[in-house]
Amino acid sequence: MTAAVGDIMGLSVAAEEDDVAVTIRDVAAAAGVSLTTVSHALSNQGRIGQSTRERVLQVAAELGYTANVHAQQLVTNRSRTLAIQVAPFDPASESSMLIPNSEYFLELLNGASAEAGRSGYALVLTPPGVGPRAVTAFAVDGAIIVDPHGDEGLLDPSWTSSHPVVTAGRTATRRDDPHIVDNDHLAATTNALEHMWEQGFRRPAAIITDRARSYTRDVVDAYTAFAQTRGITARTVETGAGSAAGDALRMLLDSDDPPDAVYAGSEDIAMDVLQAANRSGIRVPTDLGLCSCVDSSTFNLTCPEITGVFCNPRTIGERAVALLIELVEGHEPAQRVVTVPTELRVRSSTLRHSA
Repeated sequence: MTAAVGDIMGLSVAAEEDDVAVTIRDVAAAAGVSLTTVSHALSNQGRIGQSTRERVLQVAAELGYTANVHAQQLVTNRSRTLAIQVAPFDPASESSMLIPNSEYFLELLNGASAEAGRSGYALVLTPPGVGPRAVTAFAVDGAIIVDPHGDEGLLDPSWTSSHPVVTAGRTATRRDDPHIVDNDHLAATTNALEHMWEQGFRRPAAIITDRARSYTRDVVDAYTAFAQTRGITARTVETGAGSAAGDALRMLLDSDDPPDAVYAGSEDIAMDVLQAANRSGIRVPTDLGLCSCVDSSTFNLTCPEITGVFCNPRTIGERAVALLIELVEGHEPAQRVVTVPTELRVRSSTLRHSA
């Protein structure tokens, strides 16, 4: 039989052990403090010393106390529900796809879900384009927007004035970004191009998606600066959101000064370039180096294996949720912008010489 017991500040517990529920009064008695102190410690509110808070939490854990989340919602006026939205890969598309076909986004969402669960929050995945009116129906406390364009409804001041927002990636069209979790794509691109240069590639080109996302703009800016520094011609082809990388590669190779390497702006572009090269008898990396600005586990299965920049998407998701929860709970985060490190995972597609 399960017993539910209500208590001060709306905190309660449901337990199934000999029909006895551990209550906030039990925690207070065991810790030798008042009911109010226990309530403040468990809800992370009020002014109590850190040592006292830690002692109460330890006693609560030892006794097997679990707070009633619904009761806490009534007291704090928070739903403990967060929204997360992945911006559409093609802003002009009417597709209702929730998640782009990319391992990066799946891993980011896995990280976000895990962090929300650890913190006692629920995570609601909303379709692209859904604005404040629809999201308000879920009574969410705040929102995360992944790879925003800047015109999302959840970035409208009418929403952000009352709901904290964190973006995973900067917006490409705004300067009043909310709190941000992102990679340093400028440094990551430069590092990847330097690696290819060390391997003897002297005419790299960049094949990118549309520039509606800030990371794509960072890739182009870093690539252009690298070309200027090295005194080479910058050649950038924008394919849009479609699978036109193969056509872009053929266009580049038919030019008077064909590239000897490609820096790809997505996993799909890297795969398309590799397939197009194989069909045309172009050897990778002997004739053409290939590196992706976003890594994928699929790159371990290709022939040759493809070099990619690992962006730690799971960590991005975790940090975005942690940052949003700080804001929801009324704390001022130590950092407004959180930068997650990247790692260049070197594989066969860029190894002309031994590392």
